[in-house]
Amino acid sequence: MNSCKYIFLSLFILAIGACKKGFEGTAKIPNMPETFMAIDKIERSGENRLTTLVEAHWWGVSEGGFIKGFEISVDNQQTWHFTTRQDSSFLLKIPPGQDTADIAIYVRAIDNANQTDVSPASTLFPIKNSKPAVRFIFSSPIAGIPSQNPINIFPVLKYNIFGEDPDGIDDIFQYEIYFNDTQRAPYLLPANTSSFLLVANNPKADSSDCKIFINGSNNALTNAVKGLNLQANNTLYIRIVDKALSKSNFVATPRIWVKKVGSDILLVNAYTSNKIFVQNYYTNNLNKIGISNFDTLQATEVIDNNFTQLQPDFQAQNKVFAFFKKIVWFGDDANFSFAYGQRTTNDFFNNGGQLFMAVAINSNFDPLSNFLDWTPIKSLVNPPPASVFRVNINALVRPVINNWPVIKSTAIIASARPFELLDNTPTIGYDSLYFGGIIESKTGLPPIPWQGKSAVIAKRFNLSNKQTNFVISSLPLERFNGNNNIDSLFIRVFKEELQF
Repeated sequence: MNSCKYIFLSLFILAIGACKKGFEGTAKIPNMPETFMAIDKIERSGENRLTTLVEAHWWGVSEGGFIKGFEISVDNQQTWHFTTRQDSSFLLKIPPGQDTADIAIYVRAIDNANQTDVSPASTLFPIKNSKPAVRFIFSSPIAGIPSQNPINIFPVLKYNIFGEDPDGIDDIFQYEIYFNDTQRAPYLLPANTSSFLLVANNPKADSSDCKIFINGSNNALTNAVKGLNLQANNTLYIRIVDKALSKSNFVATPRIWVKKVGSDILLVNAYTSNKIFVQNYYTNNLNKIGISNFDTLQATEVIDNNFTQLQPDFQAQNKVFAFFKKIVWFGDDANFSFAYGQRTTNDFFNNGGQLFMAVAINSNFDPLSNFLDWTPIKSLVNPPPASVFRVNINALVRPVINNWPVIKSTAIIASARPFELLDNTPTIGYDSLYFGGIIESKTGLPPIPWQGKSAVIAKRFNLSNKQTNFVISSLPLERFNGNNNIDSLFIRVFKEELQF
């Protein structure tokens, strides 16, 4: 029995020894990897050369191992970049100032033992540079809304551009822009520019350099663009430059009249009908109280289905309004005036600007619209069901302050909207200036005076210094000189409240 135990133990030891011996020794290192490319050389010349954007294909072989990746070089083996891909597109660089070049792409395989092919495969690509191109993008009418490509503007100019290069977008190096004269030194814009905004530093001068903002940023680039002429037509020229320093042809904008800022006061005429009548009403009455120096902006002027004086976007119009200290805004489309003013007066108010706005608010304006958020109006008053608010001829609108004039209507206002004021904050106050004159009209019943909340003119002011910065009227004041005392109202509003 003991002999059996000794035999079993001996066999067990021999088995362990045999197993151990099977795992001893050094792992076999695979042979050096080999790299292959689909093509060694491409024979092309002249116009048949390839563009600088090329495609390459490769693979590797490892005997006794496997390929874990590749290294690629496109600068004559000066630098290498790792990849696990076996094909890719490359934008090859032609030396600056040259039109053609023969550029090799090198590939070397790396195996699982980190061995690198010592004889990389390569393909020689005969390439030629393709000329880049650039164009301006202008707005077009959409769903009945006119385009916004102004032809008569204050010195703020906004342009959208599109640059392209057959060799790929990464081949774009920069843009050159020039005001009026392509012989002067260009202003250089980076390759990623898709839009730029030019704002005159001296809007009241005969000529000015301009701050420039790109891609919607509110941070100006470091240097100024020179050459803008005021009270004159201007043309902006642009061309694109690629990384081989090939330049496109010049592209020019249509000529645009750039006018000086002539005063600190801007009249914004946002009427769509009776434009001349209403503007004359304001200019004549402002003249009567000694305010005769002001500029005008025709916000709704449309020629050939295009707004002629409105800036292409809110950022540009914001810069225009910031040129002025006072704005007198009158309009007959509340949706347009409130929405546009909300988005374009931020810089104006931040600079201490003061605004008067008289906008007729008709019955189809949403009383809860957020277009009112920037005004002293908290909400519009809704008429009772099946009723409308209006103003009859000879209606009296009364002041909150005793020594202000009572004004009287000279025409029927078919749709009128009283409003509620915002609540005061720790720094901003809101006060009603005029109320009443509103009647409630219901079909089949005689009209009756409206007894509810009926503020129609109000102001916003700074509580610390009592300075008013916004006066708003929901009534068209040009229809309220029945007492021949509108000049007295203008003195109260423009001279005393807004300190014109």
